[in-house]
This record gives sequence, C-alpha cells and structure tokens, in this order.
Amino acid sequence: MLPELMRALVAALIVGVAPGWFWSALLCPARDRAERFAYSVALSMALVPAVVLVPTKLFGLGVTLPMAVLSTLLVFFGGLVAYLVYGSAKGPEGLLGTEPGGLGLVVLVPVSGGLVLALGTAIGFLPFRWTLIPVSALMVVAGIAHLLASRRPTGVERGVIADSLGLRERPSASLVLLAVVLAMALFHGYSGPVLHDWPFIRGVDHYSHAVMANLMMTRGEISPYLIYPPGFHTMTAMVSRLSGLDPLEIFPVLGPALLVLPALALYALASRLWGWECGVAAAAFSVMLGGTYFYFNDAMYPNLVTSQFLLVLAVAALLRLYATPSVRSVILLALLGSSVVLYHPVASMYLALLLAPATVLFLPYLLLYERRTGVSVFAAFALLGILSVIYAWDTYDLPQAVAGMVGGSRASTTGDAVGMAVGTQAVYPMEFLIGVMTSPPVAWLGLLGVFLLAGGPRGRVGTPRMLAYMTLILWTAIIFLGSRASLTGFPQRFGRDLGVPLALLAAFAFVAVVRSLGPRRAAAVFAASLAVLAASTLVGLRTLESLENSSVSSPQMTMTPDIAEAGAWLEAHNTGGNIMVSPHANQVPSRMMLAMGDYAGLQSFAEYQVDHPRDLPPTGPQPMRDVLWVMNHPEGEKTQLLLQKHDVRYVVLYKNMPDRVTLDYWRFFASQPDLYRTVFENRDVLIVTRRDTAG
Repeated sequence: MLPELMRALVAALIVGVAPGWFWSALLCPARDRAERFAYSVALSMALVPAVVLVPTKLFGLGVTLPMAVLSTLLVFFGGLVAYLVYGSAKGPEGLLGTEPGGLGLVVLVPVSGGLVLALGTAIGFLPFRWTLIPVSALMVVAGIAHLLASRRPTGVERGVIADSLGLRERPSASLVLLAVVLAMALFHGYSGPVLHDWPFIRGVDHYSHAVMANLMMTRGEISPYLIYPPGFHTMTAMVSRLSGLDPLEIFPVLGPALLVLPALALYALASRLWGWECGVAAAAFSVMLGGTYFYFNDAMYPNLVTSQFLLVLAVAALLRLYATPSVRSVILLALLGSSVVLYHPVASMYLALLLAPATVLFLPYLLLYERRTGVSVFAAFALLGILSVIYAWDTYDLPQAVAGMVGGSRASTTGDAVGMAVGTQAVYPMEFLIGVMTSPPVAWLGLLGVFLLAGGPRGRVGTPRMLAYMTLILWTAIIFLGSRASLTGFPQRFGRDLGVPLALLAAFAFVAVVRSLGPRRAAAVFAASLAVLAASTLVGLRTLESLENSSVSSPQMTMTPDIAEAGAWLEAHNTGGNIMVSPHANQVPSRMMLAMGDYAGLQSFAEYQVDHPRDLPPTGPQPMRDVLWVMNHPEGEKTQLLLQKHDVRYVVLYKNMPDRVTLDYWRFFASQPDLYRTVFENRDVLIVTRRDTAG
C-alpha cells in the first residue's frame, strides 16, 4: 500500500499542486502558505485539464503520458514566466470582513440555553427530535436580539483570551493548529479504509469514475458512457499516466486524502474574511460534516472536490473582487468559477443560482455607484460565462439542448437527463439533515452566524464587506432551500453541501462566543462561560464521534476477493467488444465489472430503474432493455441476435454479493451448456461466452 501511495501522491503533487504555484502568487496575495497551497491546488485543477483537453478535442486523442507531461509543464512554466514578468499580486493586507467581537448578555443567554440543550442530546440525555425546535428557536431569538442591539464591540470584548495567551502576535500558531486539523482530516479519511478495506476502497461511484478515467485515457471523451464533464477524470487520467497505476488502484490510496480539500478551502476563505482563528475553526468544523464524509464514503469524489473545494474558493475569489477590483482578480474568479462547470453539473447549478441574483441585485448598484468594481465584476462574470460555455459545449450538447428548449425538432440527451432527475429524489428529513448531514454544532452555530453577519455590517462597513456578507448569506440560503425542494432534482446533494457555508458561519459565531469571555459583569461572565463551555464540549464530542464513526467498516463495500478475481480475469481476457452483466438492484454491479474489466458498455439496470429512469446513460433505455431480455431469455434467436448486435464477448453473472440480494440469472445460463461455455467460475461470479465466440 505504501509504495502505491507514494507513487500516486508524487504524481498528484506534480499534476495537482506544482502547476498552479506561480499562478496563485500571480493572481492572489496569500496571507500564509496554507492559503497559497489551497489556491495552487485549485488553479492547477482549473488550468491543467483545460490545457490537456485541447488536443483531445482537436485530434480525438486520449490522454497519453507525453500529453500529460507536456500539459503540466506548459501550465507550470506559463505561470513562472507570467510571475517573473508581472510579479506577485498586490492587495490590502487587511481582512475582507470584520473580525467577530464578543456578544452581549441579551444574546449570550439564549445562546447558552440552546447550546446546553444541544449538549444534552449529544450526551444522550434528550432525544434529538425533542430539542430540534427549541434549540432552533433559541438561536433565532439570540440572532434577533443581536440585530436589535447591534453595536460595535468594545476592546474588552474582542479577543481577551487570545491576547492573554499571546496568540494574536504569533501567526505561526495558526499553521500549527491547522496542521492538527489537517491531520484529523487525514485520519478521518484513512482510518476506516486502512483498518477494513485494503486493498479495496469503500463506496460505489468510484467504479464509474474509473470507467470514465479509462475512457479519457483511451478516447479522450466520456460519451456515450454518461453525460459528465471531463475535469476530474482528466486529472485522474494524468495521475494514472504519471504514476503507472490504474484508476482503480489510485482511488484506494489517494481518495481518502481528498477530505483535506474542504478543510483547506474553508480555512482560506474564513481566514481571509475574519482572521486565522476563524479559519482554523472553519477547517475544524469540516471534519465533523456528515455530508463531506458521505461523499467520500460513496466515492462521489467529483462532488466533494467541486462543491466543497473549487466552489468555496470561487466564492472567495468573488469576495476578493468586491474588495480589490483588478484584472488579476477578474481572471482569478473567471478561472475558478468556470472550473466548477468543468468538474460537476450540480455544483455548476449552485454557482449559477448564486451568480444570477448577484448579477441582478449587486451589479446595477455597483455600475452606478462603484464604477470600477462594477466594471470588474461585469468583466469577471462575462469571462466566466464564456469559459463555462466552452467547457459545457460538448458535455451537455448545448446547441441541441437550446434547440430543444425553444421547440426544436429533437430533444437533447441533456434535456432528457434533466427531465429524469427533476422531482424524483426525496428530501432529507430535517432531523437527518441537521443531525447527520450537517452536524448539530455546525447547524446551530451556523444559524447564529447568519444573524451575526446580518447585524454586523450595518452602518459601519463599506460596500465590499456588505456585499461579501450578503453573498455568504445568499449562498447559505440557496443551498438550504435547494435541500428542501425536490424540484431541484438533487435535494440530497444540496443537503450534503449545506454544511460547507454553515461551517463558515459557525466558525464566525464560535469565535464570537469565545471572545465574549473577559472582565465583565457577573451575569455576562456566567452566560459567556456557560456558552463557551457548552459550545466547546459539543464541538469536541461531535468531532470525536465523527472520527470514531469513520474508523468502522462501511456498508458501502461491494467488493470481495472473488469478485475482484473475476474482474482481473475479464481485464486479462479483454480483446475488445462489450460484456453483459446481470443486473441487481441498481447500476452499480454492472459498472463495477466494466471498471475492473476495462470496458465501457453495456450498462445493466434493474427493470424498475429502466421504467422509472433517473441515471440512464445517453444511449437511452433500449440497450438496458436488451440486457434485461438476454438475462431473462438466455436461449432463442432474438437473444443470439442481441448478443451479436452489441458484440458481447462475455456474459458476467453474479452468484453472490456482499451488500445486496442477487437474482439467480446465473442458473439460467449454467443450464444451457449447448449455448454457453463457462470460462470462469468461483463462489461469487460465473462468466460464460457463446459457443460460437472464440476465446
């Protein structure tokens, strides 16, 4: 495991960190190396696949080793030359926002009461459903009290504890604490796989990502496997070429490390807004986010990378643009914002839902009263839009999609996919959304943070900070509302991502609560002490619970040694054509065999999924119906014609699976020795081929 980890890690650093190092220095001034590292990763992810996709699209090539090396060097040396010519970015060293100050007694009383109730649920004294409404109500009351009594905090209220410890004069403390948080994030990701999974990895979606990465290496495109943007799989293909590891070998060793990215992004944004204390707190809160770990546990790596890393830094770039309008800020936002479109469709929806109201609400005011900022924001949005259209043109078949929307003669596959998704996914129950996906400390403190931001800027900050706070609140509101509406098509994705903006706001609120300690009236000291004690204990308990839960075995393990043996046999005997895999309770079993055997088709879906589609490939339902026919009718002329039509070399039949009940399709084929010859069999899998097929 360690040799593969080192090979994959070195390749990932070469492709995913080094190319953006000088670009980050050129485009955005960083307060410390952690922030610069975060932007280096983001800009590498934005630029490297964009460059390598040019020859793949122009010449129909796959991502080869020379192409991976040349593209990486081009981005790296392009950034170095630009840095030497234009120098590092200059900008104000101050914060984009206003540091949180201490809270007044009228705010601390309901806050402490709500946190004590929440702590009661954490230690098992009170059922969570009984405290859901009371804690929410107390946080709202505290927020309203803050809005009514909004005032500038006194010097005593601001950072007494930090000043007494000397932390505010020691910025190195931020890096030490951040290193501890990042170590927890790595433990969060690696503990479970190391203890239970190796040489496999938990999750189901990584099989699809392996197929798409293999397609990028061989064909330079993902279609017709799925409608999916190529950014993540292009990067995976490049890491595969440089490391010599197959995608299915990369994910077990490198996938857990992706949990570091949300922590880095939240640190970079929060520390730039409100100082390093908020940055470290936001990064720490990312470790307890259930939605983040669910993405990893399901192997939904592109979702995690995009909505919880690239999108966060795109928001940070937008806030920078409000404060320091310049050509470099425009380019930074355009690159990071458009990279979201290059990596994932749902995160692209988040970005569009955020930028649309920002364009309508903020841009007219800026163009009228803050001309330089307004022009810069308009230029950034325009450039971002142009790049996004370029990235989405082939992926989503934009010309046909637009034609279908305006009444064209033929609907697009993208339109069909959207139609499949809308209204078909149930929303998470509120108890599950707050108690599991978001984590109660993040939810309650984040709710308080919304009010603190809403009341904080009034009458004492300029336009950039006011717009920054409004953008953060708007971002949170959009994700929350999307998680409660099935018409978004992906309410559960919204629910998993809600914790990200809430972690940011929760960090602001947590630091404000801590800074309430100090020499004050007895009642205020008692309320502040109670709030700090309850908040710290609640955060600590939930963090330990999150780390403990991540170290247990996962139900999202579909692999066994026997299934892996069958997959290896398929890969070794792959001479082209396609395979058919018996369908069992969703598309995962077939995609698993496709990934291991290095095939791209045919996918197998259960009959219910074909009749009630949500995730069909762009080929439409007919190939899936052909598979179902063959599985249920192994004999007959129609079956033989279908096997010839799809160039099926092997029929793969599951006998046992670790996570679901299997149907006995294999018995149908085993009872037809005159038609099918067994070429592989063990306890879990039977593989047969037609008698008239060589091999």
